[in-house]
Amino acid sequence: MYLFQTPNSQFQIRIIAPGIFRVMMSDGGKFLESLLSRYHILEEPGDLEGTVEESAQQIQVQYAHASLCVDKTQHTVTFTSTGLQAPLCVKIEGVNGGVYHNNGYRLQIPLEENERLYGIGDEARQHIARRGTVAQLNMINIRAYGPIPYVLSSNGYSILVNSTYPQTYDMGAADKDLMVLDVPKGGVDFYVFLPQSGRIVDNVCLSTTVTGRPMVMPKSFYGMTFVMNEMTDQRAMLYDCKEFRREDIPCDMIGLEPQWMSKPYDFTTEKTWSPERFRINEWQPQNTSDEQTFYNALKNMGFKLSLWLCINYDFLWEEERRIGGETPDPNVTYSFEGAKILDTHFTNAVYIDEITKRDEPWFEHLKRFVDNGASAFKLDACTQVLHHPDRLWGGKYLDDEVHNVYPVLYARQMKEDFEAYTNGRRALIYTPCIYAGMQKYAASWAGDTGGGFDTVIAMLNFAFCGHTNVTCDMDPTPAGLHYGFFSPWVQYMGWNNWLQPWFLTEEMEQMVREYSKLRSALFPYIYSMAHVAHQTGLPIVRPLPMMYPDNPAYDDVKNVYLFGDAFLVGVFDMNLTLPKGEWIDYFTGETYDGEQSLTYQIPAGHGGALFVRAGSIVVKMAPQPWIEKIQPTHYDVELFVGADADFTLWDDDGLTNDYLDGQIVSTAFVLRDQGAGCCTLQIGERQGSYAGRRRAPDAQNSEPVVHGMGPVESFTVKVCNRHIASVRCNGETLDVQDDSFFVPAEKHAAGTLSFEIKLA
Repeated sequence: MYLFQTPNSQFQIRIIAPGIFRVMMSDGGKFLESLLSRYHILEEPGDLEGTVEESAQQIQVQYAHASLCVDKTQHTVTFTSTGLQAPLCVKIEGVNGGVYHNNGYRLQIPLEENERLYGIGDEARQHIARRGTVAQLNMINIRAYGPIPYVLSSNGYSILVNSTYPQTYDMGAADKDLMVLDVPKGGVDFYVFLPQSGRIVDNVCLSTTVTGRPMVMPKSFYGMTFVMNEMTDQRAMLYDCKEFRREDIPCDMIGLEPQWMSKPYDFTTEKTWSPERFRINEWQPQNTSDEQTFYNALKNMGFKLSLWLCINYDFLWEEERRIGGETPDPNVTYSFEGAKILDTHFTNAVYIDEITKRDEPWFEHLKRFVDNGASAFKLDACTQVLHHPDRLWGGKYLDDEVHNVYPVLYARQMKEDFEAYTNGRRALIYTPCIYAGMQKYAASWAGDTGGGFDTVIAMLNFAFCGHTNVTCDMDPTPAGLHYGFFSPWVQYMGWNNWLQPWFLTEEMEQMVREYSKLRSALFPYIYSMAHVAHQTGLPIVRPLPMMYPDNPAYDDVKNVYLFGDAFLVGVFDMNLTLPKGEWIDYFTGETYDGEQSLTYQIPAGHGGALFVRAGSIVVKMAPQPWIEKIQPTHYDVELFVGADADFTLWDDDGLTNDYLDGQIVSTAFVLRDQGAGCCTLQIGERQGSYAGRRRAPDAQNSEPVVHGMGPVESFTVKVCNRHIASVRCNGETLDVQDDSFFVPAEKHAAGTLSFEIKLA
């Protein structure tokens, strides 16, 4: 850390990692602390020492490939890097361009002529390319579920503003050559990311060094979740679950909506099961007897259980307690009777503005439902979508500072307390409301906005911000199914309609079945992409301008995105843009040249387009009724030849956080195009190991599934876009049938395998 005095201010400069600078400024007094930093939502892996040069006019700090220079009189910070197309100049002013006095600020950044801007999260579902637009970063129900104070530039940099206050970003709207970031309260505090390559995708990954890498959700999460009709009861729920199994439609988790509670939309802490709909005998010790509850039947059929939650709760008291902060006297009563509540979506007075509990962890009130079998919680209808301008949070923070960060604190406490209570079982928390850092704690869906085209824009903008586990309320239409099943996770929403697949037309039921089976078959590929996201920050869904930044024509493509390394998905609008390369239609086998636009004809039985890049490896398994039914030891490996490809199959126990401690296995696949109708495939030796974990003896419903490393895998390898003439493995000729060959487990157990494949 470096402190520098200017004529009327102080600068604090931190080098967090190579290519990451944090800049803070004070008017000579105290450096003001953002709640993102106070509650350790943002991470700083290091405080590195660089090279410093100071003169009467400026201060320069350099580390590795990047440097910054502070002009003492002008309060400008100029960044240079090998990855920047032009120096980045940030001018710091007070509110509305005045003198800075620790009470809000403005950052002015000149824009290059061809510079393009992205990011901001789910602020407005209109744009992906953000230059020429104005963004209001303030969470509003329905309209703006996930504003994130993060902007990326094609010039080779990105900026994260370390503030939770409402903000306004003018990204070249008023002046096409100027970006203006207005933060109305708080002290100057922002991060600048300068990857050595300057690439947009590397900026996304680098930023997650500070905001946090996305968590790998439990395996069941990456299958299908079915949300029940709001009026369901235990009998109807179990009937529907049995129907999924009878109808051969893979499904992993059942979600219950507000009516599972004795008082729907109960915002208090004293929630109980509806005695008419979901009977839990009160006389049973801890309500945990599986044999006498519906949960035992759910578990026997392989279903996880998710509960919808609402609450009006002051989570900042617990946060202050955890960091040892000073809090007001807990015996003092705060009354909010008559306080303002602002919500433009709900017209009826369905919310009360009172803090029901504040002096104990919220999760204490949920332990009994975990004991009853709840594996997941849907955090909906909570105070994060409301504005409470008269409220003091934690007894000392006004609503304008807390409003945006509230859902992050909510999700984090839920995740951490769930995992502590279950002895390290991975939490499955999902919420519509997102701010910086949420990807570490929870997944999300697009809120009460359906599953239409605008939710695609939200998903793509979240991807630019490093948030990957995103979905929507999937629409039961061909186009809605296609998009929903090719989202990072799948939520089929029943809510207040009878949308069970067997109540649809035969054609639609079959489409649900086939898409769900395809999703299940692709689980090894999808789960591996989730691990890539966790390890690198690279999201599962990737917008075209993120991966192909050199072509401005992709800037605002909203109906086409990459799904992991191999797939290209077209949704809703079938006027498609194909990026460079060669692309194979996954449904028909037809081949298309890249860098073209086409009007795609959807094949019968499908709802959109699905292509695979030539030079791809797709690892699949046999579809399962539910993902956790088996630990696969045989995989189908689909090769799409024509270019080089690398793929790593990642696996872990799928239940615990042991993967964070390195309990994970991997198998590397390397495909190389040799030209002249030849290619080589290398399947590496399986690396690493993992073991499942039992819950603590005093916890209930232990789910005592224990997995070891298991046998080494066998493979069926198929070339999908060419015919095979012959295959040799380590000098041995293999049998080929239907352009496929079999690799037994004992052969893989011998170590790395190398295949020479001649194509017909």
